[in-house]
Amino acid sequence: MGEVETALKRILDLEDVIGLLLIDQDGSVLRNTLPEEHAKKYVMEIPSLTIMCRSAAREIEPKDELQMLRIKSRKHEMIVVVDDKFTLLLLQEYPGFWIEPPPPPPTPPRDSDDEFFDDDEDEDEE
Repeated sequence: MGEVETALKRILDLEDVIGLLLIDQDGSVLRNTLPEEHAKKYVMEIPSLTIMCRSAAREIEPKDELQMLRIKSRKHEMIVVVDDKFTLLLLQEYPGFWIEPPPPPPTPPRDSDDEFFDDDEDEDEE
């Protein structure tokens, strides 16, 4: 097994890793362990995302170069490693990122809606 295969296996053996996708600069899939429908979406979207981020990094610091993106959502974390020859996408579980909001405070119980009406007004009108 080559160095690359050993490194990919070590990554895939990590507890929270869902899968990885390795694509070349032409968008051809070199290695995929994600479900096929997900891989197709990532192959379509990741290149444009990396181009935008690479451009933003150069705008901020012209001599700097984009190397990695890290994107977190409620359930997953996506790590994209960018190179001139390939792009590696790693998808992993990230349960600790999303904090559920606290439940709303309880409303006090009411016996009836009658207490909200003023009975004195009804008596004055008669």
